[in-house]
Amino acid sequence: MPDILPDDLLARRYMLAGLSSGEAVWDWDIAADRLFLSPGFRDHLGLDPAAETTGGEGSPHDWFDRVHPEDLQWLEATLRPLQDEPERRFLIEHRVRNRRGDWTWLTVRGAAIGDGSGAVVRLIGTASDITQRKEAEERLRISEERLALAAAATNDGLYDWDLRTDRIYYAPRWWALLGLDPQSDGPEEWLSRVHPEDLIWLQATLDAQMSAGGKPFQIEYRIQHSRGAWRWMLCRGIAVMDVQGEPARLVGSQSDITDRKVAEEQLRISEERYALAAQGANDGLWDWRIPEGEVYYSPRWSDMLGLPGGEWVGTIEDWFALVHASDLPGLRAAFQLHLSGGIDHLEHEVRVRHDSGAELWVLIRGVAIRDPLGDAMRMAGSMTDITARKRAEQQILFDAFHDGLTGLPNRSLLMDRINQTIDRRRRPDDPPCAVILFDLDHFKTVNDSLGPNFGDDVLRTLAKRLEAQRRAGDTIARISADEFGVLMDGVVDAKAAMTAALRLAATIAEPIRLPGGQELVLTASGGISMSHTGYAQAADMVRDASLAMFRAKGAGRNRVEVFDDALRARAMSRLRTEADLRLAADRHQLTLFYQPIVRLSDQSIAGFEALIRWMHPERGMISPADFVPLAEDTGLILQIGRWAMQEAAEQLARWQKDYGSGLFMSVNVSGRQMLDDQMVDSVRQVLADSGIPPETLKLEITESLLMDDPARAVVMMQQIRDLGVSLSLDDFGTGYSSLSYLHRYPVNSLKIDRAFVSGAGSGDRREEIPRIILLLAKSLDLDVVAEGIENPEQAGFLRSLECRYGQGFYFSRPAPAAEIERLLVLPCLPAS
Repeated sequence: MPDILPDDLLARRYMLAGLSSGEAVWDWDIAADRLFLSPGFRDHLGLDPAAETTGGEGSPHDWFDRVHPEDLQWLEATLRPLQDEPERRFLIEHRVRNRRGDWTWLTVRGAAIGDGSGAVVRLIGTASDITQRKEAEERLRISEERLALAAAATNDGLYDWDLRTDRIYYAPRWWALLGLDPQSDGPEEWLSRVHPEDLIWLQATLDAQMSAGGKPFQIEYRIQHSRGAWRWMLCRGIAVMDVQGEPARLVGSQSDITDRKVAEEQLRISEERYALAAQGANDGLWDWRIPEGEVYYSPRWSDMLGLPGGEWVGTIEDWFALVHASDLPGLRAAFQLHLSGGIDHLEHEVRVRHDSGAELWVLIRGVAIRDPLGDAMRMAGSMTDITARKRAEQQILFDAFHDGLTGLPNRSLLMDRINQTIDRRRRPDDPPCAVILFDLDHFKTVNDSLGPNFGDDVLRTLAKRLEAQRRAGDTIARISADEFGVLMDGVVDAKAAMTAALRLAATIAEPIRLPGGQELVLTASGGISMSHTGYAQAADMVRDASLAMFRAKGAGRNRVEVFDDALRARAMSRLRTEADLRLAADRHQLTLFYQPIVRLSDQSIAGFEALIRWMHPERGMISPADFVPLAEDTGLILQIGRWAMQEAAEQLARWQKDYGSGLFMSVNVSGRQMLDDQMVDSVRQVLADSGIPPETLKLEITESLLMDDPARAVVMMQQIRDLGVSLSLDDFGTGYSSLSYLHRYPVNSLKIDRAFVSGAGSGDRREEIPRIILLLAKSLDLDVVAEGIENPEQAGFLRSLECRYGQGFYFSRPAPAAEIERLLVLPCLPAS
């Protein structure tokens, strides 16, 4: 082991070392708690170096009281343990307050001196000012931090190539740009990945820096990514020289510019294509050299605006001077947005002045060409004459809100104006507005008899008449084929609206002269709704006017009605009924009643007619007359009709099994069902599911169905007959009865309406009608069912005419299946 110096010798040597090195010296007598500070140390602490009272000794507080608060605890934690560890050496850096009030950084070295018995009696050491070093270190730290932040912000990968050792520091971002994890620090990791076509230029650039250097450089080259793709890099750098002026390091960064290079290439291709397209598109071309402020205008550009002289060079303001004043701010903003990089391409439509004074619409397109820093240096593009397109768009916009036949506003525009009017009238004292709807009475007859072309002429004539009667601020619109709508703004009350409506109706009713000299007089039914009833939207107001109009039609036409709460109540009731009806089938509220059809010869049961009933949970039994028409209107009749046919067939199958297979079932079929594409398939499925003989299922259709779509009806009826199912013509004689139906349509039987049966057996002249129908049916080999038989006289009369079947209250009212089964065991009806 090395010799340990005696404590007093060690102390003297510290003192001599400090004095010879110019460092401050300190000596702390632990036992006496006195601290000797050399003049240099006292100067560091801001004490008077010449004040050497008691030989330069003082209290340790002379030192500790001037230590920076953040360092004091650390200094004490270093010195206190030394009092128990002789011969231990230490070094610590801390701050003290100097005489200027600033902080001075000190490096304090020292050792603990023992008394030979192991007890520490003195701490002795030196102190030196390291403030300049600390400040340099802080500046370096800030500089490195700024460099790191700048590198992170630019997304660049940094490198530092030590030319003496030929080793390179690659920052993590450098590796990340290539999709690699950090590897070795040799140049081959870089240069081996460079594209062969670019390597020679990169190597030459780097070699030039290594040999001379001193000036910044940048070069673009391709390098292979870890995934195999080639990425474009922008490499920047500078050689750092040593004291002899020789390059010692090569420091710089590289950034991925692939997106920019791809965009430049695409732009080049696009410009090439654009130039070719412009030649074929007959567009005017322009080319603006931004730094010089000059714009080249092609001959076609000048011709488009009627300017003489062919191609010419001017300024951008020469062009802007021709732009419509209202469009110029938007054009300037579009140019500025593109030049600043806000949008990739300029595309803007403006109006410009032709040399003749005319106004043209043009589409201006352009793109900026930028320098490596992204600043726009040049901008070029085209100008296309789009005047014809703009006029077409304006016409389309007009057509979108106007009727093509009459030129009047259409439903959309009327609804918009009604909404605007409602929005303007929110206070109770605002004058109300009125909506009037007119529907031409029997206009279909005009089209059918005189042709649709003449019908169009009539509509145009009426539109002109109504428009001539329109007040300023009002709107008259054609909202459907033969329906007109009127918005009257600022009417006093419903009486004033009625007066105006009657005046317009009288205008409609003025005679229209026909080509042959005759006169045509049309009337209209009208409905009025007033805004003072508290409408929030146009649709509600038009709906109520429509309800009033339909009431006018139902009351005999050629009249005007004002909407009131009773109409609304009926409409709401219909709406509630519709909503309930949609749920009725799913909730098993619909049921079938059955009315026996008897053989009049012996009054035995031959079959049944299935009649639908609705057992509403709150309103009780609802008559079919109250919900079947609604089901027709809403389309629910298709679902309900299929259910009724299936239910009736399944019930018939049970009765045929228990009471005889000769029973048949008649099911009423609506016109909407009969014309449904799925009707034949539905009948086929019912027969398959129930297993009943096809001939025991009879479908009853009305005469009106045959008038709706005769051609389609006969095809559908024949397909059903081909399944073996019978067809019966219901209510024969009450509709559009024609003998031609009876041989054109494949029906098996006729039903005589109760209106003709009610007078039978009483000597009423109506007796002749069933007599004639029966004679006709007999000659055509058709069965006949007389309905509505209510007494034995009617039954006897029809029996005398050899009518085969009958039904009515005389035999049995419609009843549920359970009650009907009690009748099936009887030999005849009515029960005696």
